[in-house]
Amino acid sequence: MQSQKSVDDKRIKGKQKEAGGYGTSLKEDYRAIFGAHVGMSGRGEAIAREDSYCEIDPELVDKYGIPVLRFHTTYTDYEIKQAKHMKETFAEILHSLGAKSIWGGEDDAANNYGLHAPGNIIHEAGTVRMGNDPKRAPLNKWAQAHDCKNLFNVDGGMFVSQGDKNITWSILALSMRASEHIVDELKKNNL
Repeated sequence: MQSQKSVDDKRIKGKQKEAGGYGTSLKEDYRAIFGAHVGMSGRGEAIAREDSYCEIDPELVDKYGIPVLRFHTTYTDYEIKQAKHMKETFAEILHSLGAKSIWGGEDDAANNYGLHAPGNIIHEAGTVRMGNDPKRAPLNKWAQAHDCKNLFNVDGGMFVSQGDKNITWSILALSMRASEHIVDELKKNNL
């Protein structure tokens, strides 16, 4: 069992990095030496825009010689303001809790308030939108390619946007719907 003096010695200026004892005294040591850390991060929705798209890169290939995708997208003022609002809201919440911010202060207008490259930290969707007009959407309402009747896209690509939360159930529902359509079309010898 540690003496109170040894516990107090560890708390001096928080320089010691070891805690001792057990039970209540160990918990007190951890609180005094290490404190508590709370973090907040937000995820917003990138706005669906026709000028955001991907295409097959005409020059770059992967290690197997297969052409890779090239993405064309930028953040708009909407996404930047959304990120700024989240950072300000988190700062307000943490301040009201009496917390001291020790990380994340470097995010400001110069780096779009911490926005990462699209697809870097969240599961974004979209790039192969569904629509009736083949000039504006590569897929029809069945997630079937307008230009190739035996090609179906049954993943998150068919969505034009996705806010943040997992869209697995929507993907499953639309995939099941597309699968039923495929079976019906096969029975009619249309595929």
